[in-house]
Amino acid sequence: MSRFIRLGGDETTFHLPVPVCAACKATTRRRPVSLVGRLLVLVGTVGTLFLLLLWLGSNKSLPVWVGLHVFSISVVVGSLLTFFFYRLRRARPPKTSFYQPVRVRSVRVRIADVSQGQGSVVFMKLSFTNPEYLELFRNANREAIEAKRLAAVKA
Repeated sequence: MSRFIRLGGDETTFHLPVPVCAACKATTRRRPVSLVGRLLVLVGTVGTLFLLLLWLGSNKSLPVWVGLHVFSISVVVGSLLTFFFYRLRRARPPKTSFYQPVRVRSVRVRIADVSQGQGSVVFMKLSFTNPEYLELFRNANREAIEAKRLAAVKA
C-alpha cells in the first residue's frame, strides 16, 4: 500500500495469506486503477491520436475536413478507445474483479522498532469484491471485528 501526497510519501508492505482460486491468481498483483491513472491513459491516447493526425495531415493523406477538426476527432476517438480499453478489462465470471479481489482500504500501524522499521498492525480495513468471500471472512474473523482491530467491507 502506498500513499504519495505531493512530494513525500510512505509505503507499507503486507503479506496477507488470502486463499485465491486458480482463475483469480493473476488478479492478485494488479492494483486497481485510480481516476488519475484513467485520466492519464485518456490524455496519452488523445495526445497520440492528435500527433498522428497532424503527421498524416502534413503528408496530405487526409481529407481537408479532418485537418480542420484534428483536436475534436482526437478527443472523440481517444475517449472511445479508452472506454473500450477499460471495458475489456472487466471481470468475467467466476472472477469478481479484473484487479485485486481483496484490498487494504486503511490501516493503522504502531511502530515498535524505529531503527528496523518494524511495527504491528493496530487496525486494518479490508474490502472484498466477492460478497460470499466477504461473509466467510467476517465469520472467520468475528472476534477481531468485534474488538475493532479489523473491518471488512464490500469493495
